Amino acid sequence: MRGWKGAIGAVGMVLVLAGCGGSSSEPESEPLGKDTGIRYDEPRVPTVKDITCDRVRGSLRYGLRAQTDDSLPKHKGKNDSEEYTCYGSDRISLAIEGRTVAAPHIAAEYDLYEAVPDPLKTVKDVYTESLAKESERTLVGEATTVTTTTAALTCQQNVWNSHPMTTCLWANHGAVGAVDFFPPAGRHPDISEAVNRTKELIATGLVASPR
Repeated sequence: MRGWKGAIGAVGMVLVLAGCGGSSSEPESEPLGKDTGIRYDEPRVPTVKDITCDRVRGSLRYGLRAQTDDSLPKHKGKNDSEEYTCYGSDRISLAIEGRTVAAPHIAAEYDLYEAVPDPLKTVKDVYTESLAKESERTLVGEATTVTTTTAALTCQQNVWNSHPMTTCLWANHGAVGAVDFFPPAGRHPDISEAVNRTKELIATGLVASPR
């Protein structure tokens, strides 16, 4: 995985939900299906309901970045990664390094690959090598791992710079990504909602190639 540094300091990896916090029921899991052969020509910024997402511009960086896995076959297209932030109507302000900054609700990134043979193994490896080893993150509780028919996700509540975060790492057969959810109400974004929002980001941010 690749580490990153922003204008306000190094962080880790990527999503936030407006108005959520506390705990709820465990997210549902489905059996992970076989590789369908679907791949992606290029990454794009997802479309998220009630939130505006755009590519990261300039030097300011938020969020944890998924470690690049050199064992996976490289994407053959010109553009193999995407990094973006999403803002809701109610802005989030955080005190960081002695000043107040406007934080996104979601900070995310992902990388495309020619193949990810075992998404569940990959997402667990990514979790271990990125979030679990991120020195600026303090993990809270246990990680939650779920699978869908096309992807595997591991989500973990954590604290960064005194701020309660929820982070989801994900992988399918053609991409690997990370999503940080920032605290709109000063509380950890809910795991189940973070899982559902990450599924939405995957579904709208990846476009199957015509091959």
